[in-house]
Amino acid sequence: MTFNSNLSGRRVLLTGASSGLGAESCRSLTAAGASVAMLARRKDRLDALERELGERAKGFACDVTIDADLKAAIACAAKALGGLDAMVAVAGRGSAGTLITGDPKGWRELLDLNLIALLTTARFTYEHFPKSGRRDLLFVGSAGGITAMPGVGMYSTGRRGLRAAVETLRLELASQNINVGMIVPGMFDTEGLIAASQVNGDVNFERDVMKSFADGGWHPGPPRAVADAITFMLGQPEGVAINELVIRPTSQHFP
Repeated sequence: MTFNSNLSGRRVLLTGASSGLGAESCRSLTAAGASVAMLARRKDRLDALERELGERAKGFACDVTIDADLKAAIACAAKALGGLDAMVAVAGRGSAGTLITGDPKGWRELLDLNLIALLTTARFTYEHFPKSGRRDLLFVGSAGGITAMPGVGMYSTGRRGLRAAVETLRLELASQNINVGMIVPGMFDTEGLIAASQVNGDVNFERDVMKSFADGGWHPGPPRAVADAITFMLGQPEGVAINELVIRPTSQHFP
């Protein structure tokens, strides 16, 4: 890491841990001294991360869109770590398709994962927070929630809605000295971005998305850069919160 964030003693619950940004965040957080409860659906990948990261990383297989399973997994995580004092909600996926031809059923599923599940994770994690000390609720959004683009309208809708919800949570929890923040990545090299690039039908990824970069080429950034920024946000001094941090590859124009 290129910065000094000491998270020794911090107990972090992280969703979407099995790949991409989630897995890189687990690596960054444990390297900084934190203990991490890793939630994801793919148990085999969680098992591999446990072996890689050691005793301060514990995996819990869970579908974050099933409320009862999520609540139970968070309770197990809190017990395993002796409590929780931070949450990083990474779980989510991309989606491509025009609004006028899209599938409403698919929209609901997308919003359930990219918006409702993140807020539900915060709701259930909050129940395990101590009454004092540094506590953080950190959400991973997207620059797609800042700038509209053709072909990803419902994805952007969910991310913009998350931005509004996070700001509301900040206001609601300020009197309890709980830090609420959101990191807003641009295009980084993750499974979700790659999957979106493979969508056919009414979205032309090269025309609508690759032009986002200054030289017309597609150059997504390394996910570890975002992961280290998350660690940096959690490592701020007591009483200081980074409420929103936008991070993009340098050559990315928009979103």
